[in-house]
Amino acid sequence: MGGRNPRGPLQAGEDIILVDPKGEEHLITLAPGKPIGTHRGNILHDDIIGKPDGSRVWTAQGAEYRVFRPTFNQYILNLKRHAQIIYPKDIGPILLWADVFPGATVLEAGIGWGALSIKLLEAVGPQGRLISYEVREDFAESGKRTVTRFLGECANLEVKVRDVYQGIDDKEVDRIVLDLPEPWRVVPHAREALVPGGILLSYLPSTLQVKQLVDAIEERGGFTAPDVFEVILRPWHVKGQSVRPVQWMFSHSAFLVVSRKIT
Repeated sequence: MGGRNPRGPLQAGEDIILVDPKGEEHLITLAPGKPIGTHRGNILHDDIIGKPDGSRVWTAQGAEYRVFRPTFNQYILNLKRHAQIIYPKDIGPILLWADVFPGATVLEAGIGWGALSIKLLEAVGPQGRLISYEVREDFAESGKRTVTRFLGECANLEVKVRDVYQGIDDKEVDRIVLDLPEPWRVVPHAREALVPGGILLSYLPSTLQVKQLVDAIEERGGFTAPDVFEVILRPWHVKGQSVRPVQWMFSHSAFLVVSRKIT
């Protein structure tokens, strides 16, 4: 895979999203000669390869499907995965509240399934650097594969199989983003690794974890008082004269805890 190609015709080896008549999505890697089996008949990969993004295709029985290059949200949410991901609704606020900028050096721990890593790499750009600590070798490998499948090879991504609780080798880091069960154990290491004014952000599911992290930051000193919040996404149904909230929403997934190093 050469990574994401936002323009031009759909090519063999690319990931596409196939949308069925009911709006359900299927992530497929295009391969010449292969069929896609559906309960409405087969679609040939060869009938998709070479078409523009957003094209229509039909099964042998005449059912209409749409094909798209996957957005980041579609790619992440349709992947088969073995690890919990950071949901797209939270990734945008993470990038904003951590103030990830082009050229930044960012350290994340752990890489997990690689969803956040993709957006961190896009945010730091080719002049920036992403260092990913992951204690599990299988997660480190699968996370890197996820990134490479979407972005292609990234020379500015370094994945280290190591325990961030034991320390941070890297110095002069602009931002540290943690997706770990015990981030309070990283606070003293983060203090040493961050540049003055650098930002520490942690993604935590429970109030008990938030409390323990905030206490550790305040007791350690050298950081601003943390900001703590969660992100709730409330979709709306708009069709004809019907305008109302849908019956479900993306409510709590995790808290974000954000603090800055001070001197």
